[in-house]
Amino acid sequence: MGDSVTGEGSNYRIVSPSLTVKAMRDSGYKNTAYALAELIDNSIDAEAGLVQVFACEKPFEGATQTRYRVETIAVLDDGKGMDKDLLRRALKYGDGLGDDRNRIGRFGMGLPNSSMSQCTRVDVWSWTNTAANALWTYLDLEEIAAGRDDVPEPELRRVPAYWDGLSEAPLGRSGTLVVWSNLDRVKWHGAGATLRNTAELIGRIYRHYLKDGAVTIKMAPVREGEVIDDEKKGWYYAEPNDPLYLMDKSGTPEPFNSTPMFEPFGVGNEGEPGVYPFPILTPDGTKHTVTVRASIARPEARRPNVPGHPWPDSANPNRDGGWQPWGKHAARNIGISLVRQGRELDLDSSWAIGYNPVERWWGLEVDFPPELDEVFGVTNNKQTATVFSSLSDFDWFTEKDSDETPKAFRDRLKEFGDPREPLLALAQFLVELLKKMRRKLDQQTFGSRGGRQRHDKDVTSKATDAVKRRHEDGHTGTTDRLAKDATEADKRQEQLAALTERHHVDEHTAQSLVDEALENDWRVRWISSPQDSSAFFNIDLLAGMLQVSFNTEHPLHSKLMAVLEDVPENANEAELRQRLARATETFKLLIFSWARMEDEIPSKKDRRVIADARSDWGRYARDFIEDGSEEE
Repeated sequence: MGDSVTGEGSNYRIVSPSLTVKAMRDSGYKNTAYALAELIDNSIDAEAGLVQVFACEKPFEGATQTRYRVETIAVLDDGKGMDKDLLRRALKYGDGLGDDRNRIGRFGMGLPNSSMSQCTRVDVWSWTNTAANALWTYLDLEEIAAGRDDVPEPELRRVPAYWDGLSEAPLGRSGTLVVWSNLDRVKWHGAGATLRNTAELIGRIYRHYLKDGAVTIKMAPVREGEVIDDEKKGWYYAEPNDPLYLMDKSGTPEPFNSTPMFEPFGVGNEGEPGVYPFPILTPDGTKHTVTVRASIARPEARRPNVPGHPWPDSANPNRDGGWQPWGKHAARNIGISLVRQGRELDLDSSWAIGYNPVERWWGLEVDFPPELDEVFGVTNNKQTATVFSSLSDFDWFTEKDSDETPKAFRDRLKEFGDPREPLLALAQFLVELLKKMRRKLDQQTFGSRGGRQRHDKDVTSKATDAVKRRHEDGHTGTTDRLAKDATEADKRQEQLAALTERHHVDEHTAQSLVDEALENDWRVRWISSPQDSSAFFNIDLLAGMLQVSFNTEHPLHSKLMAVLEDVPENANEAELRQRLARATETFKLLIFSWARMEDEIPSKKDRRVIADARSDWGRYARDFIEDGSEEE
């Protein structure tokens, strides 16, 4: 066949070396940390108990001072190591260790694909009989661009003493070392800060392995041949980072580093609450089980006044949970976590609703077996599952024919071989589950909205004062008459029943709301809850309590209330102005809708009744808004 190195000049080569190099480099890794995860996959598959990641800095002269940037990245493990044939195959695209579905790195693309996405040269040492007898080989993009199309034959070469010296423990009888150099696509600058952030991501990807103690992953910034010293002696430990926040011990900020921040959501079964086994049929009719795990925040994660669960002294009780360290941590873990073979593929945020702060307070994990790789659309670089992600915005009514039943629609997709069909039922299940979770989360913070808490109390106090003034002026309402002969115990019981039974507020939150109202002698309460009504708000007339419930199912809630209240923490001035403009537009449309209602009333007498009601409402609005300050 001739020399393995073929020149670029061949006119009939299927893919030119230059295009091959480009394909290697543009492999779609989100960042360097995700590329590193491919190497850690290989280490775990090699049964490594310890994986060490080194980011080695080199000084360079900046404009005003000496600065440092990462020039080499290495991953060292104590796994089984590789023989000559296995090592050479590991650097071959599309071969690796073969199509073994029991491996998390089964695609045979990880080592060369991830490495060349970040650097132009990768060197690999692997040994099965001490590091002194290691085998070494490499890939170099310059050589590949020049026409090299085979992996250099491994040769016996001892692991350099430099890496042996950096290792936290002496190199064992077996292991592998991968070194990236010529890092032309790595965005890292300072190694220390970068590794801290990378440890959080790695902790999430491998959280199940870390929790079970199957592997320890440590990261060290290196400067001039020495691990940079700090309070942890330079090492950053990857701690379990659970987006479901159900693990007892994790890297979540205190007080939730040693106790779960979330709780299982839904019935599930007594042995495994919040766990849903979901059957999936592959196109060939084989049945597999996908495990869905669901969780939502405990009330104490969002509110500082839950009995028995005070926030730490370092927390700001005047800001809501989202502004606290644990809330900001949860904001980095928004989405549905896709887990394959115990390893997270992706945290798919496409299922979350924009910047709605409540999205951080739920967790969903979809754990599927490797046999469903094709059904989910798992990519070679294990960055995502394309078919599953495409269903986050699936619109049933847009895609089906007007007279088509759900079964007929699914049958048609199956007949056409639509790749989404096997996952449609799962997607619908997740959509409905998320609706229930969001509804429960909305109910958790009634009357206790953290950063808005002071504002909410001011509004409640002003409205209460207006109610009391009108009562003193001889205007008696139903709530006043009901309160006349009611004891405090009667009021408490009636309000608790209304909140928990009518509006499905959890008992802890309802108790807190009632205690606060009775303590402050408040006569009004504003809550939001889903209601089967065309009205955008409804009224509960209770003994001494005028309770207004805003209908979250009405478009006015998302177009007005959510726009004004659910403001992202990082919203800039332009975004705030845009929100005010949208709220103003919605308010004007609300008034126009009333005007059109009057316009369409055919009876002059009925129009006069509605006009009188409008005038009466205007007088009441004046009394409440002016809060008595205009009185003589």
